[in-house]
Amino acid sequence: MKKHQAVDGLLLFLLGTIAFLGFDDTYAGWTYLVAGVAGLLLGILIAFVGRGQPVVVLAVGLLAAFFVLGGAVALHGIGDLSFLPVPDTIGTLADNSVHGWKRLLTTLPPVDGGALLTIPYILGLVAGCVGFALAVRVKAALPPVLVAFALMAGVILLGVQDPSKTALLGALFGAIAITWLCIRGMRARALAAGGGRRLSRTAIGAALCLGAAGLAFLGGPLLPGLAPERTVLRGEIEPPFNVGQYPSPLAGFRVYTKGYQTPEDDRRLYEKELFTVSGLPEGTRVRVAAMDSYDGTVWRAANDSGETEGPDDTFQKISSTLRNPLADGKQVRGTITIGEDFGGVWVPLPTALTHISFDGPDSDSFRYNLATSTGVLPSALKPGDSYSFTASVDDEKVSKKSEPWSGGSPIGDEAAQFQALAAEYAGGGDSPITNALAVAEKLKAEGTYTDGEPPNQQYPAGHSLRRLADFTAKGGQLAGNDEQYAALMAVLANQVGVPARVVLGAVVGSDGVVQGKDMHAWVELRMSDGSWATLDWSEFMNTEKPPEQNAPQPEELVTGKVVPPPAPVRPPATSGDPLDESVNQKANSRPDGFTLPGWLIAVFTYVGIPLLLIAAVCGAIIGAKIWRRHRRRTRGTPVARLSGGWRETIDHARDFGVGVPVGATRREQASVLATSPGLDGAPGLALLTDNTMFGEAGPDDAEVAAFWEQVGTLRSSVSESRTRWQRIRAAINPLSLLPARLWRKR
Repeated sequence: MKKHQAVDGLLLFLLGTIAFLGFDDTYAGWTYLVAGVAGLLLGILIAFVGRGQPVVVLAVGLLAAFFVLGGAVALHGIGDLSFLPVPDTIGTLADNSVHGWKRLLTTLPPVDGGALLTIPYILGLVAGCVGFALAVRVKAALPPVLVAFALMAGVILLGVQDPSKTALLGALFGAIAITWLCIRGMRARALAAGGGRRLSRTAIGAALCLGAAGLAFLGGPLLPGLAPERTVLRGEIEPPFNVGQYPSPLAGFRVYTKGYQTPEDDRRLYEKELFTVSGLPEGTRVRVAAMDSYDGTVWRAANDSGETEGPDDTFQKISSTLRNPLADGKQVRGTITIGEDFGGVWVPLPTALTHISFDGPDSDSFRYNLATSTGVLPSALKPGDSYSFTASVDDEKVSKKSEPWSGGSPIGDEAAQFQALAAEYAGGGDSPITNALAVAEKLKAEGTYTDGEPPNQQYPAGHSLRRLADFTAKGGQLAGNDEQYAALMAVLANQVGVPARVVLGAVVGSDGVVQGKDMHAWVELRMSDGSWATLDWSEFMNTEKPPEQNAPQPEELVTGKVVPPPAPVRPPATSGDPLDESVNQKANSRPDGFTLPGWLIAVFTYVGIPLLLIAAVCGAIIGAKIWRRHRRRTRGTPVARLSGGWRETIDHARDFGVGVPVGATRREQASVLATSPGLDGAPGLALLTDNTMFGEAGPDDAEVAAFWEQVGTLRSSVSESRTRWQRIRAAINPLSLLPARLWRKR
């Protein structure tokens, strides 16, 4: 390796390493840096070994390095044989090369790594190979440095919105990039004529680079016109997950109650063990789900409630560790084990999760909503599953001194019919939070509690607008359980100007065992700082006061109209699947007739599509050369067409790896060409070009046509002297499509 090549390789390696450090907030640990740097070194090595070879050789080398060494570099911690290029390893690498980018962007950082280490490995391979190949082959100073900038831009786009150490990394990257530009610029202009002078200029250039980097580091943040936020792809991509496909857990609350009526005794969960909590202090709230959207039928978890900008209020994939902005309180470690009578997709968790590891269920599908502290496992929890976690368990309570959020409400106009009732219950307090607490006191004072057990079967489950209207009908009595009280309390709180949502969960007892009777629904109110404070069910519901048996009927029922009972509400599915009807929908939607086998689809996806892309690129290169040759032969004056014929000869030779001195005369170029097989007629063609072009009368169309026939003869002679593989390689070699001044003679 020549000295200037070693310098280029070293500076490219330094820039690439600094760029990969931008992933520090995206990945957990340092494995991402190992994968990225390993890819960078392999890419530089491939470009060095393949110097002077066509680009297709480098592409083949990159593919070989990716699939042969990718397991050892990026997948070494996944399985026993993942470091070997076995079929499973190759399949995982191929899958993540296509879908890994989307998984990285839809997984809440920091990412553990695993198969997603394929991303920095690919970036390192491509940046190292392309950057060093341009550094060796191109005279211009800028192209290889642009590759390093492209790598840095890619890391930024795939990274997080607010990373750390950006100023320091940016200044260091800029200083090295400017230094590399100066070194390559001096080399290209051949300014290194004398040793002392070269040392002096290098020292001055280095000093200027360091000074510029220092000024950028100190003064850059003060410049006007800077964007307030950096642009990252993570903020532009909405995770493709629809939590609305799962039933609202609040709609099935009655299954946990003592009065739940069912012919199946095994569905009475009141005194059955749902899950066991260990490690959490007594009195800690464990939430099954927070429901922040009301559509007039049920309170449910929203895909995007609009509470925050970006993806924080969506259900995202997470790794075992996550940075939770709500986790500013006491951190505790705990474990939850699922009992025989609990299951489904909703994962019981304390507030503000910072770490989770599953023992049993398929954790790859777990998703978490940072804004609502709600976890979902689409593959469903099963009896015996357990998971350990670390979380913040601080529980802020609502008080009269609390300042509510002044922004919008999580529900729209669906519950506008309750505005008058909210004003009546509030009593005209001096602040929204005072009004909300007055509503809670009114509900507790006047309400009664029933689960619909005999003789109170007339009080059905549900919390739709119709059910809540019956619940609050004048002339009747408030009678229901957590489902109706929490749903109504949240609706009325929103009507008096305090954003509210409903949470289903339990409070951990001294033994850590959570039974059906421990399940409750409470309300959370949003405070002025964006946090959510708890309004306990005991604040708005009296569980000790049963309904009066001879109470007057509500006014709506006195009119003589027969009001049909509301439709029964389906309890939450224990299997974790959506509604049972979806099974029939899937069965009815199965396509009839012939379907392609899965292995054929996989082969087409991971082999066919890449081959089609390669074929398209090769076809574009061949088509561009044919168009160029036609244009040179038919466009312009006779002199231009003669000159074009000679350039066509030079480019055809370059495709076969035969270079000529840039700036030399035609006869000098022809003497170089004549030393290669099939090009012994080049001197005669060069002489004919000069004689015809500079003759007294000038060339006419017939002479140009005869000249191009000789060009075609010489091209055929060159091709016939080469092997079939050499002819194919020359046909798809794109080097001759680039300006000749960018390439050195080898």
